[in-house]
Amino acid sequence: MSDEDEFRPRLGRIRSIGGRGEKRFTARLYARMEKARPGVFAKRSGARFSGARIGRGAGVAASFAHRAHPFAKFRARRVAVKIRSVRLGKNGLAKARAHLRYIQRDGAHRDGTPGKLYGPARDAVDGAAFLEEGKTDRHQFRIILSPEEAGELKDLNSFTRDVMAAAERDLGTTLDWVAVNHYDTDHPHVHVVLRGRADDGRDLVIARNYITHGFRGRAEERATLELGERRDLEIAKSRMREATQERFTSIDRELQDLNAGGVVTLSEPRTVYDRFRSKLFMARLRTLEAMQLARRERDGWRLSPAMEETLRGMGRRGDIIRSMEHAVGDRLSLHHLRDFAGETAPLRLIGRVIGSGAADDAHERRFLAVDGADGNQWHVEIDLKPGAMPPEGAIIEVSRGVGSPRKSDLTIAAIAERNGGVYSNALHAIADPRSTADYRLTHKRRLEALRRARVVEREADGSWRVPEDYLKRAAEFERGRSAANIRVLAFVSLEELPQARARTLLDDALESHAKLETVPAGFGGELRGALGLRRRWLIEQGLASEEGARLVIDRKHLALIEQESVAAAGARLSKQLGKAFDLPVEGERLTGIYRHSVDLPAGRFAVVERSKEFSLVPWREALEARRGLEISGVIKRGGITWEFGRTRGGPAP
Repeated sequence: MSDEDEFRPRLGRIRSIGGRGEKRFTARLYARMEKARPGVFAKRSGARFSGARIGRGAGVAASFAHRAHPFAKFRARRVAVKIRSVRLGKNGLAKARAHLRYIQRDGAHRDGTPGKLYGPARDAVDGAAFLEEGKTDRHQFRIILSPEEAGELKDLNSFTRDVMAAAERDLGTTLDWVAVNHYDTDHPHVHVVLRGRADDGRDLVIARNYITHGFRGRAEERATLELGERRDLEIAKSRMREATQERFTSIDRELQDLNAGGVVTLSEPRTVYDRFRSKLFMARLRTLEAMQLARRERDGWRLSPAMEETLRGMGRRGDIIRSMEHAVGDRLSLHHLRDFAGETAPLRLIGRVIGSGAADDAHERRFLAVDGADGNQWHVEIDLKPGAMPPEGAIIEVSRGVGSPRKSDLTIAAIAERNGGVYSNALHAIADPRSTADYRLTHKRRLEALRRARVVEREADGSWRVPEDYLKRAAEFERGRSAANIRVLAFVSLEELPQARARTLLDDALESHAKLETVPAGFGGELRGALGLRRRWLIEQGLASEEGARLVIDRKHLALIEQESVAAAGARLSKQLGKAFDLPVEGERLTGIYRHSVDLPAGRFAVVERSKEFSLVPWREALEARRGLEISGVIKRGGITWEFGRTRGGPAP
């Protein structure tokens, strides 16, 4: 027998041919090819299964995403839709209760009253009963419906019911929901809270493509049915209005697509639509030229590299002006208006609250209009709950938020470091084969936001050029976007402080001789005047004495007077509540139901009721999640230690 015919098996452990070694080899091969031609696998990886059609309504959503007529969407009435799926988790009931209070906030209704809760069949529903039924739900959907012509619709209640009824048919289940109409912004809109439970008792799983296309499609159908399709003249007028707006528009996006080699060249129009489109582009380019964001050249128009960033900044300022006008009316000074998220904002600001409003309803962010001691009026975005908002007239200290890179930033930086400062969808897929297309899409959106801030650059092949100091610059970007930190210095107006029978921010300034950064005019001048009045009053009442230029305040005597003033406020409140006022003592355990808060010169106090009496105790923001519920705590010097829920040892005694 020849050597070629011999066969000698080698015994050993069983191995899989398609093991890890093969995967590693394939990944290395893809990486080499990606380096040679970046973006070569972008189309390949994007075609993979994404899971967008898993859940109810996938088929219906596909029909909305692929309309037969390419211009059908221009005919339909436009409705902006925002949807969030919120996992309730351990404190689900408290989270749901807080959200329901937020959407029913004061001033939300047309006549300035709190928002009115309604449902599928009734114009007035019990929010507490709705929450009780859904207390065991895994998740909850929060939907915002904002029709462009909401003011022309006959009834927002009927509009919402028709949209949700259509969604029921699409999803094949009865939907349990409540809604509130909001009229406190420029665009009336509807907040819908949808339970994450189907009528068969199982979790309600809605396909992502239905969330993206289905709800908006049904809402636009309903608005179009009532108002009729948009006519050519309406569409033309709407587009021409865009041409003169001081914000980033859809026309600008089209111009960017035509920006080949840095120059926009308009082709010769052939059809009626081409002539209108050419006229539209020329009108927009002239507007951009007046803004110094475009320049006419021999071959066409050259767009400024900072065009998008500048226009988006102008749009944000316009939004701020409109929201501030709604909040403070004719007291708004455009010349002195500033955004606290801007680059020129100080690290610390003292000012008076002159108004408030909704900054981002989708994420429950609000803003304060602040009359600063520096002579400017400030738009300050915050994420406080409605019950924790300082009242109009309150004096606050605002400081910049501390930003840090996101988790997605760490992933982007790691992939870019391994690939010579380049990030792409394909490189991400190679680095993490288990990542989904939707997950990688969130990283692309993050990079788009950072591109507008000039942190990263997008290459022509779809990859991204990431700088070495990316994480540092991403942190700075977040610091500018993060909500400001708020510390309330006085919950009552400045006029009440000079003769307040309690320790105030004026006392701290007088005693420390700290020089407040103020200007003589406006709130700064009023604050300077209040300091002089307070100094004189303290001396007249025997609560302070002058030792040369130094003012010495009798803190013990002032603390006793403060306690008396809180007791007097409790006595006045006792007449309104019809219950006896009980002043808690140090070391005592206090148990009762937190009803609401009251603002006094001594600070904000929580009203804690029992069957026949009530107490006033120092308020904390954490209490707002427990409003209407039983709380317990131990009175200590200068405050109270609260105990919420169960501890490791079981329920509080």
